Amino acid sequence: MILRERIVWTIALLVVAGLGFYSGQAIGVRAGEQYRAQAAQEFFSQRGGQTTGQDGQGGFRGGGVAGTVSAVSGDTITVTTRNGQTMKVRLAAGGTIRKQVDGQLSDITPGEQIVAIGTQNGDTFQATNIQIGGQFGGGRTAPPASSP
Repeated sequence: MILRERIVWTIALLVVAGLGFYSGQAIGVRAGEQYRAQAAQEFFSQRGGQTTGQDGQGGFRGGGVAGTVSAVSGDTITVTTRNGQTMKVRLAAGGTIRKQVDGQLSDITPGEQIVAIGTQNGDTFQATNIQIGGQFGGGRTAPPASSP
């Protein structure tokens, strides 16, 4: 009788411990997702963009383009995204360019990694802010090797 009682109490304790573990894990996952969303919100609000997340096409839905600069012509920057798509980026009037410190259009050269925040305007992306290299894993990439 006492053995049976101990088994019941042990099983009850294990069930309660399991439920506690599961609840704690679920709360932790939700807290992590909220923290990630808040961090993304702060990141993009500081850069004038929107926080709808990456669309997988080298841009940010409703607000950005990221990739490698393949050409610069006047005030138009041609960017090749990670999936190979080519996009034209033009800095809007009053827009800013950042390179750990404020930069200029002349700071952007082919091979540079950039993220542009703004809106699509026909076949050109109108950037209100361009981030050069830095925290986006950017900086200069090695130029392609030439064949002999």
